[in-house]
Amino acid sequence: MVPLYFESATSLALKIRRGEITSEELTLLFIQRIEQFDASINAVVVRCFEEAIMRAKELDGVFAKDGSTIGPLHGVPITVKENNDVKGLATMVGDPTKKDAPVAYSNSPLVQRLLDAGAVILGKTNLPIGCNDVQTYNTVYGTTSNPYDLSRTPGGSSGGSAAALCAGLTALELGGDIGGSIRVPAACCGIFGHKSTLSAIPFSYGPTRSHDIVVKGPLSRSSEDLELAMKLLAHIEGPAKRALTIKLPCNEKKKHLKDFRVAIWYDDAVCPVDSDILTALKKLVINLNVLGCTHVVEGAKPFDEKYGWKGGSAKAFRIYKCLLATEENLTMTPEEAQALLDTITTNTTYEKRKQIEWITQSAQSWHRANIERQNMRMAYERFFEEFDVLVCPICVSVAWPKDESGSGSHEWEEQKRSQKQRDECDVVQHFWQVGNRSIPGADGHKTPYHDQVFWSGVTNICGNPSTVFPAGRAAKSKTNMPVGLQVVGSEWNDLTTIA
Repeated sequence: MVPLYFESATSLALKIRRGEITSEELTLLFIQRIEQFDASINAVVVRCFEEAIMRAKELDGVFAKDGSTIGPLHGVPITVKENNDVKGLATMVGDPTKKDAPVAYSNSPLVQRLLDAGAVILGKTNLPIGCNDVQTYNTVYGTTSNPYDLSRTPGGSSGGSAAALCAGLTALELGGDIGGSIRVPAACCGIFGHKSTLSAIPFSYGPTRSHDIVVKGPLSRSSEDLELAMKLLAHIEGPAKRALTIKLPCNEKKKHLKDFRVAIWYDDAVCPVDSDILTALKKLVINLNVLGCTHVVEGAKPFDEKYGWKGGSAKAFRIYKCLLATEENLTMTPEEAQALLDTITTNTTYEKRKQIEWITQSAQSWHRANIERQNMRMAYERFFEEFDVLVCPICVSVAWPKDESGSGSHEWEEQKRSQKQRDECDVVQHFWQVGNRSIPGADGHKTPYHDQVFWSGVTNICGNPSTVFPAGRAAKSKTNMPVGLQVVGSEWNDLTTIA
């Protein structure tokens, strides 16, 4: 029998509706789990236990009156990533310069939707500063560890989210993804995570700028929870509500695996994966055949001239990095941009020079890259006319040993003190500046740290939905760490990738 704290949110909600357990009992159970096990994991770093118990009692009172519930998550205890506003709690995004930031005066729209569905918020989970790393550590909340092996990372940036689910500290999580921040931690911790279609889940109330590349999405211990969460979270905000609504297309093939047309992208010379990942993919193909899925094409990928795309996956990755650089540096001032350009010397590496050029690029340069992206989008659309889903890696290896070298993370507070002349100091950890790390894998495989985002980037740049699912344990490295793979689909077909 599965312990309550490892059951799905859907199952727990059903138990509450059947009267088998109360919200207060579940809430106290998860609080006990956090207090007993989170000291070594460090996942739930902002806690509101008293408020959670009060809300659980209120929801139990509603149910006790006439058996009614306020929504599909009635009484289910959950957590959310720290960069989501929860009324009465501070949002610091791991940045020590925001220690004196006021608490949120309201809930973010997505937190409010989860509350309106009946959820009980236990607290918020850890992340790297500014959500800018594929590991999870900062000087405000410390380092989060992988529950499978405390010496290894849970991934990032939603590492606290994934670790909390993996350890049975929460029933459901809300994360975000721009370079794999939902999908990489889900893979590292052996859970499910969904990167939604771009713009399917709004960030803010009212009129606001359209975010590029970055999305919100759920993490969970089951695919049914991902589907439930997506149906709750996908909606329209702002003036567009006057004319538009969102209803995600149903997955008509959900009950008939044999009808799925599946493309398998094993590996890529731009970012080779290790033997643990390749073995998991090959086992998946065998299992699909055993289960009756007859239309499985190995070696297929969208970056092919067959689909109208020239330049291969290397060009796709360059476009992703180019557009990502702008999205992650929108607050940079002209003075800061010039100072960054001034750092270029004859000794500057090609990769660093390109990164600086992308960060400081003109509007015309960005639009040229965006035109290329639209061409890539068309290639994806043509590809998904032939296939229903694409299955491929999300990580180059299983979760790797924690490595905070070269990040400057632990010097930020000192940097802030030495720059008192500045009225504001938004210290951002640039992913490309974290040093010359590498990610070790099976059989001596090593990947340059910044190349890790290839698999999450080229499957995200056009806004396609992508779901990570557990695909067994490492077979070659003998680490027994979980392996995760991703299922990518055409835009707005979120429920198909989740299925």
